[in-house]
Amino acid sequence: MKTLASTRNSAKAAVKNVFYGWWIVYAGSVVMAVSAGINFYGFSAFFLPLSEEFGWKRSVLSGVFSLSRLEGGLFGPLEGFLIDKFGPRTMMLFGVPLMGIGFIVFSQVNSLLSLYIIYIFLITLGSSLGTFSPVGAAVANWFVKKRSRAIGITMAGVAVGGAVCMPILGWLITDYGWRFTAVVSGIAILVLGVPVAFLMRQKPEQYGLLPDGASVSDTNKDAGSRESLGAQAEVALTAWQSLRTRTFWFLGISLTLRSLVTTGLTIHFVAMMVDRGFSLTIASSLLGSVALLSIVGRLGVAWLGDFLDKRYLLAVALGLMAVSLLGLALTEDRWLAAAILVVYAVGYGGAIVLPMAIQAEYFGRRSYATIRGLLGSVQTPGMLVGPVFAGLVYDITGSYVTAFLGFALAGLLAALLLLGVRKPASPSPAVTP
Repeated sequence: MKTLASTRNSAKAAVKNVFYGWWIVYAGSVVMAVSAGINFYGFSAFFLPLSEEFGWKRSVLSGVFSLSRLEGGLFGPLEGFLIDKFGPRTMMLFGVPLMGIGFIVFSQVNSLLSLYIIYIFLITLGSSLGTFSPVGAAVANWFVKKRSRAIGITMAGVAVGGAVCMPILGWLITDYGWRFTAVVSGIAILVLGVPVAFLMRQKPEQYGLLPDGASVSDTNKDAGSRESLGAQAEVALTAWQSLRTRTFWFLGISLTLRSLVTTGLTIHFVAMMVDRGFSLTIASSLLGSVALLSIVGRLGVAWLGDFLDKRYLLAVALGLMAVSLLGLALTEDRWLAAAILVVYAVGYGGAIVLPMAIQAEYFGRRSYATIRGLLGSVQTPGMLVGPVFAGLVYDITGSYVTAFLGFALAGLLAALLLLGVRKPASPSPAVTP
């Protein structure tokens, strides 16, 4: 029989033998859960209380979220360059505290101008530098063959964060008010996010490792055949080279339309459900359930992306979103709407994960964060238009029906644009050592 000491030693050895890239994935999923649950999904929970307390129209309040996306569009390439140059850990140690402090200061908002300034220059800037961009870059750099799965697990944290945080935020806001909830949110970001930042690393080669946990002996075994050497070759485009490809622009415009849909629905979902008779707590929980159900798409579709053509999988995911949005626009039945949300959640999950894997596969790891920032700039119009468009439609018509019909059309066009996406030739292929 094994002794207790030998069992402990075996456990320690098993942990030690885990490829460090997976620790980056797990740690990244935690910080993504905190950021998305409190910020991206969470703003929807703060939406109605802010509107009711200050009397702001929904279109005006939607502009806060939309203009916060403009920050990513304007500074995304610079943020990406800084991540590529200084590494994700350094940028996260700056961005995470900035976002946490931003939420604490947000609790003292007393005017629309102060809300705009705090949300854009503290919360959103901190989120950009401290969560999505650096974590995505780190995961993409540490994996090649298993990249889709790794990104899928990381982005599943977004779904878990939405599912866990939304009911909590709805309860806290209902019982204690949105200002108290904002302070709690800021403290949670600091306590959970800062330790994760210390675990981040930029690239495996800097630590004598190879992507996916491969060893030098493994690559040497395969180096004898031309086919295996080709399998090891990576595309390595610079940011400028990627901008000159048709693929960049077709993918970027498709992501713009997807962002129009996802941001518009996320910001107005709770308000739409409250209009249909749900309580704020239940409506917030429904949005959280959409996030949780999206794990099926984030993990399942991402896993398929390591074996099938990611373009077509992404087109299918966007098509599912378009069909479900059409259904949400036309139905008034609560239970049917809930069933449609399941379809939307699966498509939404796949549509969030796959573009990151496609970018890494088509443009390489060389300037991943910078190219990610450039794609973010292209996406910005969609993030700006989606929430404001839905808010204007509601203010004019008193309903979200027309807005959701527009979202369905945008999702369909996003899927069709992917037919023009092709893997570009690399002028400077990077071959794994």
